Amino acid sequence: MIAYGGCIESGGMELADERWEAPCPRCGEPAEHGHVEGAEGSLNIYRTIACDNCGHHEGFDWMNP
Repeated sequence: MIAYGGCIESGGMELADERWEAPCPRCGEPAEHGHVEGAEGSLNIYRTIACDNCGHHEGFDWMNP
């Protein structure tokens, strides 16, 4: 996604949406970790973890304010 606005570079700025596999902090099994940027008046960085093995999730509060 490319964001545009008064405080962003004139040509826009591509927002990060990266995901990778790393151990779950709760159970140690492989989990999806993420780094997501959002443009909600300012650029915000969110880090997420989602484990299908034990159901551990964190960092998704920004999706449901």
